[in-house]
Amino acid sequence: MTSYGAAQATDRGVSCRIICAAALIFLFGISLPAVIDYVTFMKVESTAYLKIRFDYLYSIYVIFAISMILRYIWLAIQAIRGRAPDAFDPTKAGSGV
Repeated sequence: MTSYGAAQATDRGVSCRIICAAALIFLFGISLPAVIDYVTFMKVESTAYLKIRFDYLYSIYVIFAISMILRYIWLAIQAIRGRAPDAFDPTKAGSGV
């Protein structure tokens, strides 16, 4: 087994991507049941002025957590296959306006 310092830079990048993806998949996955439970519990509360139920407002986080799990599963698969994500090009970055 080789040490981290003896590995090539591309191998270190791949292993780092896989480890980070696995950690985020695990953390979001383990918190997902509690998040869903909390959001469904919040149906008893509503906002003061607009009377919008809090479970409708907080449900966007459930969608976010599921999309993060799926995104990092995809990135881990890409890293295992050896496909690196596109490099960031600061000349193409925009303000979004």
